[in-house]
Amino acid sequence: MVVLTTSINAQTFKVIPRSAINPVTFELTDKSKRTTVAVVVTVSNSNGYMTVTGSFIDAESNPLMIEGRFYSFAIKNGNVIIFRGTIFCTDQTNFNIFDVNSGAYITEDTYNNDFVII
Repeated sequence: MVVLTTSINAQTFKVIPRSAINPVTFELTDKSKRTTVAVVVTVSNSNGYMTVTGSFIDAESNPLMIEGRFYSFAIKNGNVIIFRGTIFCTDQTNFNIFDVNSGAYITEDTYNNDFVII
């Protein structure tokens, strides 16, 4: 999953596509509204990674990214999808504070390995 912010400035992330093609078509789908828009991005390919850079704004320069929303995206070469992924939009910067598994696992120390075979 890619994490981006609500900023209208250019943002960059890396993916591992099926093929290294340049230029590409980038389609962004808002999962809440179920709307898809084409976003102008630039890509560069190096060592199997595709670096995607783009300003996620619409034609009127309004931001496409809204805080707390999930988006799906597809990078295409013509009609062929070479990468599909998910974006989460947040302005949070302290990613190490939250842990999904915090307190979820309890270690059991009161056990014995006695087996009864009948």
